[in-house]
Amino acid sequence: MSHYCKQLARKTGLCLLTALTAAALMIPLWSTAAYQQPVIREITVTVKGMVCSSCSSAVENVLKELNGVEKARADVKKDRVRVWYDMNKVSPQLMVEAIRKLGYQAILPAEPALH
Repeated sequence: MSHYCKQLARKTGLCLLTALTAAALMIPLWSTAAYQQPVIREITVTVKGMVCSSCSSAVENVLKELNGVEKARADVKKDRVRVWYDMNKVSPQLMVEAIRKLGYQAILPAEPALH
């Protein structure tokens, strides 16, 4: 085992075999050490103040701009937006803050639904 592989294992916390494999295959460290499997959740946020399709589009778009939001569907008639998101990248509180910056009232449910 090379000195490089031992250093790689020590610095990244990888086991020696994984470090050796990563070094041999020239795999970037982020792909073995820092990658987290997405954990997709669904949440319905109450949004007060949406009155038209432009309002719902604005809410959907501001949410989709957040890193980790997979999909957002706003419903003007039901005063809500359903959001599918990676809980490792974005929190429901960040979503609420983004909606509130648009000027709407946003309210989280008591508990996010598991997906």
